[in-house]
Amino acid sequence: MFAPLRPVFFLLIALIPAARSATAVLSWDSLPPLPPAAGRTVQPGVASPFVGVHRGALLVAGGANFPEKMPWDGGTKVWWDDIWVLENVAGPSPQWTRGASFRLPRRQAYGISVSTADGVVCVGGNDADRCYADVFQLAWDPVAHAVRTMPMPALPQPLTNLAGALVGQTLFVAGGQHVTTGAVPVSVFWSLDLSQRARRADFKWTRLPSWPGPARILPVAAAQGAPGHEQFYLFSGRTPQPGGATRLLTDAYAFDPRTGRWRTLANVGGGAGVSVMAGTAVAVGSDEIFVFGGDRGEQFIELEAHDLAVERARGRLAAAGAADRAVLEREIEQHLAAKRTIYGHHPGFGREVLAYDTRRDTWRVVDRAPGSPQVTTLAVKVGESILIPSGEIRPGVRTPAVVRVTPGRN
Repeated sequence: MFAPLRPVFFLLIALIPAARSATAVLSWDSLPPLPPAAGRTVQPGVASPFVGVHRGALLVAGGANFPEKMPWDGGTKVWWDDIWVLENVAGPSPQWTRGASFRLPRRQAYGISVSTADGVVCVGGNDADRCYADVFQLAWDPVAHAVRTMPMPALPQPLTNLAGALVGQTLFVAGGQHVTTGAVPVSVFWSLDLSQRARRADFKWTRLPSWPGPARILPVAAAQGAPGHEQFYLFSGRTPQPGGATRLLTDAYAFDPRTGRWRTLANVGGGAGVSVMAGTAVAVGSDEIFVFGGDRGEQFIELEAHDLAVERARGRLAAAGAADRAVLEREIEQHLAAKRTIYGHHPGFGREVLAYDTRRDTWRVVDRAPGSPQVTTLAVKVGESILIPSGEIRPGVRTPAVVRVTPGRN
């Protein structure tokens, strides 16, 4: 039932307009890879860590991975509380440094974070058991060689698999889910004015009207615009539907804090759109947003179809006779084997770097990533360069790489 979707994603990519003249040309290189966690000798990389830059250092904190075996081979996901600090990140010789105090308050992943002059603000996330409403700031002290953690106002509710961005001095978060089991996507849209830090009564989260589209998890967000005129942009994601196929989203919206209103934008990539769920986004120049990676969803849909078939077959097992049980068990194993094949041959995520023009409401392809694009991580700016640390390069497979992308001009 899902086969007709397969060619559509490739057709949509082909229809995205080519880069216009005098456009950005991207150069790609790498910084030192993420070192092993404390007590480990190998670093496979982590998915959905908190990421930010403060006082010349890149901070990568927490995240989750499968350090022993892949999930389809029975591997167990492990959450981390390590904080990795890459000093002199903009200099010629950046180096990772460690300290006994470089720890999060708990093992955590799948939240969001933003870089500010005072530190990296980390929001939400989850572990194996629950979602969290915690908000805290990580500040790098290069003199004391320490990471300092400061609590901030908690979210109104626990939230994970969300998106967020800093517009001026106001942090906006959107979408996600409140629980880890039986998760239902939500349309929450909250803001925290960081300029009110000194005024305790006013330093709290504000509920705002949500975008005119479906609830979602794993959307992509960014801020863009001239100072005082910045807007919050929300792209893609997906909407799980219990017992049915997940809806992959290709829609896009912008929120203007001055008017308090949303507007609907051109679909991601133009035309009918493409999914960039779990990708990364960053503002470039004065009027564009670059979107890196993102899951186009083709293999996701196939894997989910097998999961739904397995769920239906297992539901019939209890009432089945011996002969029917044998048939159902073979059917289940066939679907599981098909899933292992898909995982083993997964091509990775979207290589096209997409650019959204906020003035023209148009999309174009800027470049293609030379390596396996990372998802479930965050992109951060260091000067004119964009850093994309660690993340996931195929389902369950992480990378320790820290990719640096530098836009230039023709």
